[in-house]
Amino acid sequence: MPSKKGKTLSEVFEDCQKGIHNHAKLTTALRTTYDELDDKTAFHQEFLGFFKHALIIFKREPAVERTLDFVAKFAASFAIVEKSADEAEEEPAESPADNFMVFLFSFLFQHHNARDRAVRFRVCQMINKLLVNLGDEAQIDEDLFEQIYDCMLIRLHDKFPAVRTQAVTAVARLQDPTDADCPVIAAYLHLIEHDVNYEVRRAVLSNLSMSTRTLPKILDRTRDVKDSVRKTAFLVLAEKVHIKALTIAQRVQLLQDGLTDRSDTVKDACSGKLLQAWLRIFDGNVLDLLACLDVENSCKTAELALDVVLRKAQSQELVDNFDLLDETYVIPADKLTCESALYWQCLCSFLKAQGADGEMLLDRMLPNVTIFSNYIRSFLEKLKPTALNETEVEETLKQEFVAQQLLQLCGILDLSDEVGRKHLDVMIRDMLIAPHIPSSLVPRLVTHFTTLHPGDEEQVNLTAEIIADVREPISVLETSLTEGEKRKKELKLASVRVELNQARDALEDCVNMEDFSRAAELKNLVTELEASKHSLLEESSISIREVRLEKSDPGTLVKCLTIASEILQRLTSKGLSPTLQTLIDTLVLPGIQNTDPSVRNMAVKCVGLASQLSRDFAHRHLLLLMQISQVDQETIQVTALQSIFDLLHTFGLDAFKIATSAPSVGDGDSRASAEDQGDDEVEEQGVDGGTAGLQQDKSAASSVLAILTGLLDSESVDVRTVVAEGMAKLLLSGRVTSPKLLSRLLLLWYNPTTEEDLHLRHCLGTFFPVFAFAARANQDCVEEAFLPTLDTLFNAPTTSPLAQVNENNVAELLVHLTDQRNLRQETALQESSVHDSLSLKLCNKILGDMEAPGVRVLCKVLNMLHLSTSNANIVKDLSVLAEQMVEKAEEKMAKKYLEKFRQNLQECSAKLDNDATEPQSHEGDNREMGQASGDNREMGQVSGDNGEMGQASGDNGEMGQASGAEEGTETQTTEEANVNKTLDQQGQDVTSPVVDRVPPINGSPTVLTVNRTVGDGADEEAAQPPRTGGRGQRSRRKPPAVTQEDDTENSVFESPVVQPRRPKRSGKRAKVKMAALLSDSESETEKTRAGFGRTRNVLAPINTDEST
Repeated sequence: MPSKKGKTLSEVFEDCQKGIHNHAKLTTALRTTYDELDDKTAFHQEFLGFFKHALIIFKREPAVERTLDFVAKFAASFAIVEKSADEAEEEPAESPADNFMVFLFSFLFQHHNARDRAVRFRVCQMINKLLVNLGDEAQIDEDLFEQIYDCMLIRLHDKFPAVRTQAVTAVARLQDPTDADCPVIAAYLHLIEHDVNYEVRRAVLSNLSMSTRTLPKILDRTRDVKDSVRKTAFLVLAEKVHIKALTIAQRVQLLQDGLTDRSDTVKDACSGKLLQAWLRIFDGNVLDLLACLDVENSCKTAELALDVVLRKAQSQELVDNFDLLDETYVIPADKLTCESALYWQCLCSFLKAQGADGEMLLDRMLPNVTIFSNYIRSFLEKLKPTALNETEVEETLKQEFVAQQLLQLCGILDLSDEVGRKHLDVMIRDMLIAPHIPSSLVPRLVTHFTTLHPGDEEQVNLTAEIIADVREPISVLETSLTEGEKRKKELKLASVRVELNQARDALEDCVNMEDFSRAAELKNLVTELEASKHSLLEESSISIREVRLEKSDPGTLVKCLTIASEILQRLTSKGLSPTLQTLIDTLVLPGIQNTDPSVRNMAVKCVGLASQLSRDFAHRHLLLLMQISQVDQETIQVTALQSIFDLLHTFGLDAFKIATSAPSVGDGDSRASAEDQGDDEVEEQGVDGGTAGLQQDKSAASSVLAILTGLLDSESVDVRTVVAEGMAKLLLSGRVTSPKLLSRLLLLWYNPTTEEDLHLRHCLGTFFPVFAFAARANQDCVEEAFLPTLDTLFNAPTTSPLAQVNENNVAELLVHLTDQRNLRQETALQESSVHDSLSLKLCNKILGDMEAPGVRVLCKVLNMLHLSTSNANIVKDLSVLAEQMVEKAEEKMAKKYLEKFRQNLQECSAKLDNDATEPQSHEGDNREMGQASGDNREMGQVSGDNGEMGQASGDNGEMGQASGAEEGTETQTTEEANVNKTLDQQGQDVTSPVVDRVPPINGSPTVLTVNRTVGDGADEEAAQPPRTGGRGQRSRRKPPAVTQEDDTENSVFESPVVQPRRPKRSGKRAKVKMAALLSDSESETEKTRAGFGRTRNVLAPINTDEST
């Protein structure tokens, strides 16, 4: 419809696609035209005729985006702005019928539930753009507000992620954080926790209003399985949340998770945004930031944060701004706090790591060794013994933390000065002996002590002297005199008094007689007698002498055992010297029988460390450790188990003889000889002796493993984790080879009851791929554990937690672990692979009982295996078994998998026949079974960006599909058509093995994972059981119920569906040419309007001419 002065609508829509620079001009012109019209209904209909073409295009084309932006700006120009009373009286109110924005909203509400996902997507996007373009002073009718509310809340549960994402953005301005029952916030919180698509979760994070109700949910997303979601969570927290709004535990957890995340983008978001935002709050004052992190209890996290801050600043600037030091380059006592001590230590360590440049600056940060030794001594002498008062305890803990930081600085000092070294040595010895020094400072002191005395023998001897001084300090002993001694003392005193009186009388007589020479002698005698009298009077009735008294209180024993354990850890020589043996006999072994748990725990640790030095000592005390691991307290059990696994890993099972074993003489002699020679490790080989002795050795080893394996079912999380970690180490080192044990570890990893054991999941998730890909023998072990593991899951009772485990997921992992192409050894692939023998076992298992539980899973596994197609015997045997299985199979899906497996074998057999009759190159003999001639695709893999597994698409057809005339003849079942395609992932975190739609919270930064994606492209993401990435891996999960887009289903949020194949993008960016659309016949235009609710697959040509 042409205006009197402006452009026609077709010209306006044509121009708005060229760029956003002319939108304001076009909006003003079109608004003028609209205001001059008498019949606005005709304008509305013509406007919609052009507008509809943009709504049915799902692809994010720039021309379409510009068109929608223009429409949103034009409609927003009709928004009602809040005005004063005088202005409202002057201007007449506009009726809702004449308000184009209200009309456009009504049109969008009518079609928000359309069958076509493109229309639903564009409607949500358009509502979002309209609300964004409304100013802060704009007003909308209450009914319109409610309609937006209702429609967008429905679209928040749309089955397509892109629609949900736009709906999330559209209702962002409708939130009311002050309303505890706000439906928008409630829907947001549901989506942020349960939506399987990470883009939806990201959109919710970006638009969610901040409140005490929503903050915990945002904090949870910092541990999301998707790195982009975690990154967004940190950005939102940096932008919207003040550090004071978080608890100390939340601040520390955020920094710990963000700075140790496996994704560099998340680390950058935490270090570059969140941490810097917090630092700006305190005007760059690092000490104030540290005061908010409770550095005493989160030292490691605080050090990570300081490292980030220091790396982002100039070294010279850091030193210049460090104004806490006095003229002697130490921090005065009034400024020495936990934060200042930690910052000083971290800054000096940072400068030390900078090399020569840092060494020059370090001279301005630390004094010489002598001054620093005296500085530490003066501080340590002020430490108070542990007090009962809560305030004093807190102060003591702070002093200990500061002391640890100061002792750590000793390692940075320049020890080339001999005088300084002696001062430091004397200070360390005195502090180790001092009774008020707590055990927590002993490791630091011993570390520097061993640095000053590098020799093992010297360390042991000096340590024994220090322990003796700690345990038996020099004491002053006071003893009372007996009655006889007191009587003798009184008689002697009386005799002296008598003699003194006589001497005085004689002296007086001599003076009277003027016998001065005699008087002089008597005077000297009187002086001596008076001295004797005073001496006897001053002597107390208590006798005092210095003696050594042995102290046996728990604090002293723990300190002595801590010193011993630190020295044992640092010894490099093997064997127990006489001094060490004496120390163990007098201190360590008696400590095991002590009633105090802390003393027993340290004694057990020392026994384990001493056993590492001597095989004979280990042999004699293994049973003791085994007993402790079963009957003592949990903490001591964990220490004993750690020691046991260290011994088994060091010496092997054959080195130990349990009580039931009767080793032969030759065996004992050989072992004694090895001990005398100082062997540090037992060779894993047979020894001389009778058959009975070997049988007993195996029985002994089996009994040890049986006891330890039984602890995998312990109720204690720590005990279970230590045993699982120890067993994994034994398997990885080759000390133990047991498919049953491997199966137990697999089931433990998948067991839902261990979902909260993050360390256990981390350990096992890393172990399985490392173990399986290390050697072919390890893959053979996994093969032996294959069927027992699946049988356990198939036959698990419904009340067992294992009944919740996805058997398909477990089977996929085991297939991946047994794939010889993933071996890390750089050797040629063997002719017969693990999958060859595994396929025969699976076929025999299936034929054994076609009605057994799990047959469908086993049939599906057959199509996952990578077989050696060059091995004619394997192909022939499998072909015979496949025929038998197809004949006996009755279950529909199992038969489908078996027919596919048979077809693959037939193609392989035909290829082998051709190779036998026609000489040709054998370069492709070991290609994957089911691979088409000339292709290098994996079995069942479909080329194309978004094709589903097993979906036929031109040349890239279904696995094993015949070429030529046979292509496309095989129809897909409904279940196969909805199999979710997954992506090969490497180097990701191992997620929970429990199938759950809820995205799990990520625990551990360095763990292998597979991020699952389903749906259109790679939009849908589902939480899946543990996965390990690798070449050729095909991860699958059972698809949700089939949900097709039809007239009756417009919103299915509960189960995401597989999207149709996305059309390939052309290489050019096109824009919609509205003029070309207008050239259609009137009947075509009417058809477009009348059939808008139906999906349109054919659009008018898109104009790519920028000059139009």
